[in-house]
Amino acid sequence: MGSLFGMDPPHISLAAETLFTLGPLHVTNSMIMMFLTMIVVVVFLARTAGRAQLIPAGRMQLLGETLVEALLGLVEGVAGKRLGRRIFPLIATLFIFILLANWLALLPGVGTIGFYQEEAHVEQAAGAAHGAEAAKDKEHATEAKPAATGAATKTEAAAGQEKHTVFVPILRAANADLNMTLAMALIAVTYVQFIGVRFHGVGGYLKELATPPFLFPVHVISELSRILSLSARLFGNIFGGEVFLVVIFFLFPLLVPLIPLGLELFFGFIQAVLFSVLTLVYLSMAAAGHGGHGAEEHHHDTAAVAAHGAAAHGGD
Repeated sequence: MGSLFGMDPPHISLAAETLFTLGPLHVTNSMIMMFLTMIVVVVFLARTAGRAQLIPAGRMQLLGETLVEALLGLVEGVAGKRLGRRIFPLIATLFIFILLANWLALLPGVGTIGFYQEEAHVEQAAGAAHGAEAAKDKEHATEAKPAATGAATKTEAAAGQEKHTVFVPILRAANADLNMTLAMALIAVTYVQFIGVRFHGVGGYLKELATPPFLFPVHVISELSRILSLSARLFGNIFGGEVFLVVIFFLFPLLVPLIPLGLELFFGFIQAVLFSVLTLVYLSMAAAGHGGHGAEEHHHDTAAVAAHGAAAHGGD
């Protein structure tokens, strides 16, 4: 791709770029953004809960109480009061972290402030050595083979190695890294299995999965596929939005693309809702069971299935 208006095209990398290493740990730009998001969450909760009063005295406490009440009402409405109070910390943590991570990624400087780094891309030329050797006479093949092979290797290394600089941003969206979304999905699905065993016991939960028996493999695959579904959905949407904004800023550098930023704010909120609500639905279904146990649990299972259908439709 050539340059546009004298500027080089943006460098888009599917994987997060490594900034530095600490022993075996590779610290990436998305990891730095993850830590910054965690700091913002901790500071926000410390300022709201640490200085809480019976009557909210500031906007920070009012915002925190409104957010917590809305999330608690949603969780208890789907899962019931007993299960809702148990799983509320996980659902609230996922929602708040994902929402802040998505919104902080839209701040000025994220993805645009960084440095240029040289990278070497070696192009394979496997036929070079073979061609050099085939040109020699058969009677001199034994003596000429080592020299030809060494010369071809040096020529290949010199000609096939092409150095160019790429832009490495210091900060990048935390959820634009598949490792981040995969870790959250593993936590969510593992807790779903824990809730299923906690409410039904090991034997009872396995019996739920094997009802009817011939669908046991389907139920197991369905449980495992939730990891891919949760992680890939969040990663794909956030990474796609990141690429969209990079292209918009590249094409219109002198304009402020307020409409794309507004759309990304909305999509970031929707992705936080989808991830947390789907986790809530999975937990409710694991506690209620496939067959239902009692009128209250049957009601929760019906509500969970309805919420799952709505969330899945919105995610598509």
